[in-house]
Amino acid sequence: MSAVLISPIEASPLCRHFGACGGCSLQDKPYDVQLVLKKEKVLAALAHIEGLPAPSVLGASDTWNYRNKMEFSFGDVYPPVEGRWLKLGMKPKGRWYEVLDLQECRLPSPEAAKLLAGVRSWAEREKVPPYNSHKKEGVLRHLVIREAKNRPERMVHLVTTNGQIPKPSFIEAVQAAYPATTILLGSNAKASDTAISDSMEILTGTGYITETLYFPDGAVDYRISPHSFFQTSTKGAEALYALLRRWTRELPSAGTVLDLYCGGGGIALSLASAARKVVGVELNASAVADAKANADRNGFKNCEFYCAAVELLLPALLDLRPEAVVVDPPRAGLHAKAAATLLEMAPPVIFSVSCNPETLGRDLGILSARYVVERLVVADMFPHTDHVETVVRLVLRR
Repeated sequence: MSAVLISPIEASPLCRHFGACGGCSLQDKPYDVQLVLKKEKVLAALAHIEGLPAPSVLGASDTWNYRNKMEFSFGDVYPPVEGRWLKLGMKPKGRWYEVLDLQECRLPSPEAAKLLAGVRSWAEREKVPPYNSHKKEGVLRHLVIREAKNRPERMVHLVTTNGQIPKPSFIEAVQAAYPATTILLGSNAKASDTAISDSMEILTGTGYITETLYFPDGAVDYRISPHSFFQTSTKGAEALYALLRRWTRELPSAGTVLDLYCGGGGIALSLASAARKVVGVELNASAVADAKANADRNGFKNCEFYCAAVELLLPALLDLRPEAVVVDPPRAGLHAKAAATLLEMAPPVIFSVSCNPETLGRDLGILSARYVVERLVVADMFPHTDHVETVVRLVLRR
């Protein structure tokens, strides 16, 4: 599998906030250089694993405007400046109490910058105060967008402390700047600074968007709710899931496949047509609801989803004698108990997807007692950032 190489000229446009934002720390480097750096990062983290195969590199087809989700933060201007008292943008790396007032961002669609400007103007005009995390006062906390890249659907989710805003003018401001198909208003009065709402009101639309992923041998629709996990690069997800789909079709009988940490069913549903049965496990109840709805939407009768902690349910699921197990854990990696269970019950094949090379190295070190890495793929889901996805196919030692 060869990398997609982009010439230095194509990689040269830089966001005006480069260096201050910290989000796209590699965008001053040609894309082929970025891929080399990411491959080296993965190999360094896995250097202690014996017998590693030469890695394949899966480059991104879209290197700009590829993100389908962005979380922006509100902040106040202090000391006050005449005519400016509110910021809306990103938090600079390592400075979580500050907000960089963004005028552009090249990761989501180009219309996102217009939305930021429109919402910023609306807040100042309506005198809706931003939340101050030091004083624990204010209203506006986060603005979250989710964008379908293969369909004309987009979501705007405003997170506030109490939901008390002039709703009609907010809807008008959003629709004047951005092609939102659904707008939501959420409340989060907790001290923790997360873009998650404890309660939600749908202002327009359905409250979710639908995305379609296209594969060489078919397509799958996904319903995406405000808090659902979905790979943030749609084209990257298509390439990653297509890879796992091919690996599944290569199994001797493609019987039962487990998808651990399945989220909204992204991987599980992409494997539904390649396996006799797919069973997904996820702790987030709303994500499991999305996964079930997505299975129904696509007419997949061979998918089951359970809301549970992976480490607790895994022994019972491995009693099903799956032909392969897919693990796509959060950045912290596999739960220690889950890793121990996999090692003890030893399914014949494990497909490991990881967004953190360091925890992947730890987990592979544990599994290497009984498994060997047969294939290693470095997948770039996040061009211009230092993040990298790693996909590993493990087989039992003979």
